[in-house]
Amino acid sequence: MSSTFWSNTIWYLLLLLTSIIAIFLSLYKARNPKFTIAFLFSVIGLTFLLEAVLVIALKAYIYHPKIVSDSFLDSVFGNYFSQISISSTSVLITIFNLSSLWYFVFALIYYLIEELFIKLGIYEHFWYKSIYTSIGLIPLFWFIKNWYRKRKDSVSYFVNYVSLFLSVFALNSVTIILSQRLLGIQIFKGNFFTEMSKDHTTGIVYQLILINILIILYESRLHWVKKAMIFLCLFIVQYLLYNAGYIYISNGWFFAVTILDLFGCYCWIATFHYLYKQYSMDKHIAAI
Repeated sequence: MSSTFWSNTIWYLLLLLTSIIAIFLSLYKARNPKFTIAFLFSVIGLTFLLEAVLVIALKAYIYHPKIVSDSFLDSVFGNYFSQISISSTSVLITIFNLSSLWYFVFALIYYLIEELFIKLGIYEHFWYKSIYTSIGLIPLFWFIKNWYRKRKDSVSYFVNYVSLFLSVFALNSVTIILSQRLLGIQIFKGNFFTEMSKDHTTGIVYQLILINILIILYESRLHWVKKAMIFLCLFIVQYLLYNAGYIYISNGWFFAVTILDLFGCYCWIATFHYLYKQYSMDKHIAAI
């Protein structure tokens, strides 16, 4: 086992362990675990997007979990550990309906964690400061708690739509986009950054567009033949992007990758739509 496992990776795994504990506690307490799982991934999707702005656009900091040799990709893994932790804590606060005092308690805890990681040399600030995290977490905890309540009411189409989109974005990013990147069979090339792994993050734009199209398609009442025609059009668009060099796909993998991109994402939409729908069904049954 590499020496960096004990100096770097182990700390991120411990952070993940605390996240898993927080998730299990939330699911145990929740009246509808399925809804809670869906909401957790929505929160993770939101934090992923916020982190992308800070790390990619604003170059605020970088993680060093030492999981892979590629420094930027390694930082992406660190980002996942960090944002899953913050998301699971936010959901824990929400499910247990903790008072606003706990916002400050957890904000302080994360401040201390950041300072510890900096001291250990496994996390590095550029212009960013740990206090910014603490200040930002307080309104974030408040926002997520209120978002949860609005989503439970299931009245606002906008809230429902955004919640579904973010949950799909979170899981699709890890299971499909990241996995194919690690295997080297699909890499996005936006030509915005010279570093390949960083340039691959332009795939976020691809996901934003594709997920929205597929959600609209899923929720439409079109005949299956018309839906199939739209899938065919998306297949052609992906081929054009591949042919133009925006998407690199290994030789012989185009059909498999494209099918996974389209149908894999569509399946995640169906899954989270089902999970979110459970709360509305339970409320309806309880009212009878």
